[in-house]
Amino acid sequence: MNKSSQAPYEKNVSAFGWFWFIKIFLVLIFSVLVLRLWFLQIAKGSDYLNRAENNHIKQLEMPSTRGLILDRDGKPLVENQAVFDLLVTPKEVTNPEELAIEVGKILGRDSVDLLDRYNKISSVKYYSTNTWLTGLTRADLALIESRRHRLDGLSIEVNSVRRPLRGDFAPHVMGYVSQISQSQLDGGDYPGFRPGELVGQSGLEQSLEKYLQGRRGSRLVTVDSKGRILEELDADYPSPGYNIRLTIDSRLQRVAQALLGEHSGAVVVLDPRNFEILALASSPMYNLNDFIGGISQENWTSLNEDPFTPMQNRAVNGQYPPGSTFKIAVSLAALAEGVITPDTTFNCGGVLRMGNHPFRCWARSGHGSINLFNSLKYSCDIYYYEVGRRLGIDRLAARVREFFGLGRTLGLELSSEQAGLVPDQAWKMRRLGRSWNPGETLPVSIGQGYLLTTPLQVAQYTGVLANGGTLYRPHLVKEVVDFDGKIVHNTVPEVINTVPVNPDYFEIVRRGLQAVVNEPGGTGRRARLPDVLVAGKTGTSQTVSLERFQSYTAANRPYKLRDHAWFTAYAPAEKPEVVVTILLEHTGGGGAKAAPVAAKMMAAYFDKSIDTHLMPPFQVQPDQPTGWEGEL
Repeated sequence: MNKSSQAPYEKNVSAFGWFWFIKIFLVLIFSVLVLRLWFLQIAKGSDYLNRAENNHIKQLEMPSTRGLILDRDGKPLVENQAVFDLLVTPKEVTNPEELAIEVGKILGRDSVDLLDRYNKISSVKYYSTNTWLTGLTRADLALIESRRHRLDGLSIEVNSVRRPLRGDFAPHVMGYVSQISQSQLDGGDYPGFRPGELVGQSGLEQSLEKYLQGRRGSRLVTVDSKGRILEELDADYPSPGYNIRLTIDSRLQRVAQALLGEHSGAVVVLDPRNFEILALASSPMYNLNDFIGGISQENWTSLNEDPFTPMQNRAVNGQYPPGSTFKIAVSLAALAEGVITPDTTFNCGGVLRMGNHPFRCWARSGHGSINLFNSLKYSCDIYYYEVGRRLGIDRLAARVREFFGLGRTLGLELSSEQAGLVPDQAWKMRRLGRSWNPGETLPVSIGQGYLLTTPLQVAQYTGVLANGGTLYRPHLVKEVVDFDGKIVHNTVPEVINTVPVNPDYFEIVRRGLQAVVNEPGGTGRRARLPDVLVAGKTGTSQTVSLERFQSYTAANRPYKLRDHAWFTAYAPAEKPEVVVTILLEHTGGGGAKAAPVAAKMMAAYFDKSIDTHLMPPFQVQPDQPTGWEGEL
């Protein structure tokens, strides 16, 4: 073949080759498109359809604003601080593991922990939008928003975190807020709540949750493919929670806490005219600021393993023998039952024998012939042993339960309120399977034995004596107010019982308590005030038997074996308007240790200029006698 004929042939071959190349290329491209179309329309069609619909119309939850807690003068004790929460809708998430890793990298969080949180959410509410992380900063928000195109199922919600204005102010009363637990969700007490939402976990934050929480709302919106809101279709806006105004006086609360310092104990201050609680302090304390955004495991473990139990509200949860303060209740019970009169006398020789057991008075030499008035003034144990022997445990128990609400809770707005224990024959048989020994009544009649009370209960029977016989329900809430300032609930003093005792009998007991503080030989002389007449009663409650107690000297007596010191009082004695009850754990005699603290507390009540700067805390002096030698 010559060259001239070969050239057209080569051109035809070349053109033919390009034709097939292009044809095959087009077939491949078309095949890829068909396969992709099959994958999108058939294999993943339903999934993408759901996602497209979700991206088009979406329901967004709108959190409510938690109500505030105010003191009796209307001053806020807490605030709501705006924060950002990261929400997740599990059904929109393609790969939870990859999402957890990505979010962990962005926010500097542990991806394993994030995945664990996600799994807990998705197992409960797969189709709902739930809180995944709380308390994001604005910087966190910017990082999330800049990567939203590859973070399926995430959204941001503006929320608020609870912050006390002072983390050390009445933590046992206020309580803290944290994320709702799975057990709370499963328990059915929180209908409509989502995982990750904040609820009250202790104190008033918990017990008043129904008022404080408010009602959540929602918005129905259209969004684009990146989650940006295009239009609001419908909205049910949230209702804020109610504000709670307490009976607590902030200044008196600060004084009470300052007086206790770091020492274990409690202070209760209430108005005997209506049983409004003006201060309720327990020590040691914890700091509410540690719970903002969730307490660390290290801090939580430290609080729960602390041998001094700082999270216990000793004022309403601590249960102790009330010691000689209980002689107030025994006196009124015995007068009501007619086993004594104000003129009844007994002889105190320092010891009373029942069978082979000696029951001793704190005054070893005895008080001689003594009547009711002087038995209170000098806190004579023998007098009350005799009274208890004549009353019997069942009549004594029945009267103090009826008159003063002992042995049961009275419905204070704190779930930690304890009932204490008033023993009787039926209780011992039921609890211990043994009959009551008549000798066991004697220690109960001086506030020892099986008897247990809380500091609030001691304040209760002091208040009943002060007001002349009316037992009110103690309360911390003065009123509940909605967002517009309308009063939703106003606490009216509720009478639980009126003590059916001759007013003259009340008067003789009140005179005895005035003598305790104001007359020579009275056991509570350290509670005197220069311008206000105070009436009160000392108490020293044993933690071990007297025989074991005496095996130690004052210098080597272990802390846990020392007695508790009590003092309970009211003032002015002529027309009472305040009750103060002091408990100091393991310090010794009530007259020596607790009475001076009560005097400072009452001085602060009557002198409005006194605040914490004038109130040095109570100091334990281990090298001093602890006071069993007497109420002094």
